[in-house]
Amino acid sequence: MSEQSSLKQQRGEAVALTALRATVGVIFTVHGAMKLLDIPGTVQGFTHLGIPYPQYAVYLAIAGELLGGLGIFFGLLTRVAALGALCTMAVAIGYAHLGHGLLAKNGGWEYPLVLGLVALYLVTTGAGPFSMDAVFRRRRDSSSHFRSHRVRSYA
Repeated sequence: MSEQSSLKQQRGEAVALTALRATVGVIFTVHGAMKLLDIPGTVQGFTHLGIPYPQYAVYLAIAGELLGGLGIFFGLLTRVAALGALCTMAVAIGYAHLGHGLLAKNGGWEYPLVLGLVALYLVTTGAGPFSMDAVFRRRRDSSSHFRSHRVRSYA
C-alpha cells in the first residue's frame, strides 16, 4: 500500500469514527436530557423496573447519558464519558431489556447493546484525531516540546 493510500485510509477511518462518535453522543445526550426534564417520571419508571435506590440512580443515569453523551459528542474526556455511558447501558440491559429477548420491537436489548458496544469501543480507542481530546493532546505535546528545547541559563 502506498503512503498516499494509507493516508486516505487513515483519514477515512478518522471521519467514520467522528461520525459514529457524534451520532452516538447525540443519542446519549437526548436520552439523558429526557431523564433530566422528567426526574419524577424517571424515578417512577426506575422504581417499576426494580432499580435499587431509584431516587439516586436517576442522577447516575443522567450523568452517564447526558454528560457522557456530551463528552462523547465533543470528544472531551472521551474514555471517561464513554465508560459512564457503557455502565448506563449495562444497567439498562440488566434491568429493563434482558427479559424481553433480543429485538427492540419487543423491548429487547439489541439497541442498548449496540450503544454499549460503541461506548466500549470508545473506552478502548479514545475519540480519534477530530476531537477535543486530540486538540488538548496536540497542545500539550507542542508545549512540552517547546519546554524541552528551551535553553536554561543559571547566573
